Amino acid sequence: MAIFYAGIDLGTSRSSIATSTGKRISIKTCVGYPKDIISRKRFGRDYLLGEEALENRLSLNMNWPLAEGIICNDEQSIESTGLILKHLVAEAIPERQETDEIYAAIGMPAQASIKNKKLIIDISKDFLNKILIVSEAFAVAYSVDRFDECLIVDIGAGTTDLCRMHGSIPDPEDQITLPIAGNFLDELIIKSILEKFPDVQLTAKIIRRIKEKYGYVSDSSDPVIVKLTKQGIPHEYEITSILKNCCLQLTSPISKAIQELVGSFDPDFQEKLRNNVIIAGGGSRLKGIDIAVEKSLQEYGGGDALCVQDAEYCGSIGALKMCLEMPDEYWEKI
Repeated sequence: MAIFYAGIDLGTSRSSIATSTGKRISIKTCVGYPKDIISRKRFGRDYLLGEEALENRLSLNMNWPLAEGIICNDEQSIESTGLILKHLVAEAIPERQETDEIYAAIGMPAQASIKNKKLIIDISKDFLNKILIVSEAFAVAYSVDRFDECLIVDIGAGTTDLCRMHGSIPDPEDQITLPIAGNFLDELIIKSILEKFPDVQLTAKIIRRIKEKYGYVSDSSDPVIVKLTKQGIPHEYEITSILKNCCLQLTSPISKAIQELVGSFDPDFQEKLRNNVIIAGGGSRLKGIDIAVEKSLQEYGGGDALCVQDAEYCGSIGALKMCLEMPDEYWEKI
């Protein structure tokens, strides 16, 4: 019998896995179900996952099971979460034999409900043997080996998770989950573009592509000119200030949450916390996000921030490291 270890970052928009065999895989956190008998005949399957589902979404009923950062409270979302987790494990550990066991640490928002954690355990019982559920921000801290006085800010799609580290396992009061993250930013960009150019045609995929390519919060940028359609006809639109103003709206609530964690900490270590802010998640890819956070902390006494190098796999790598090091009493046996 062999034991495989896996770290899984279960995200609103994208989920990833890292295993003890060296595999790393990521997938869009969505499932598409055929709309009718024609689409079912076309695909010959009951569902499609990830990018394949997105590419064929006109024929599918799309489900984003973690749309709010935690598992949505409906039967299809619960099923979809299970399909995504099972797919990640099967793709990352194809050599698993019937007698082999898999131990997995799964990262979730810091304040995910007890019900959500129980759902994950129930969903995983057929393909995982032991499970450890951790906050996504704590998994990031593990990935970058930062257990001293620092603040992890994990900006995902559905939530921004903050975790105050101080040399031991964080307590609930060391963690904050904000419902302001990538999806919030997407909605702001859509609203702002339509206010200025009311006739352009936008989709969530178009907005994500613009944000990921051009999103910035630095003082200056080259002009951002994008090609959008109006009644099917492409035109070029200049959206530099729109994009910057929308992106900046992420930093204010994040900075307030940072100061909340700093202000309730031991006064002797508050300055050290502010000067050790580590930004992770998809939001860490916004150009200048570290500088913007530093500027917004000036009114609280200043601060220093840096972004992780591997935003896509940082959480799953940290979860894997926890898998390999955590004593047996921390595990939930399924």
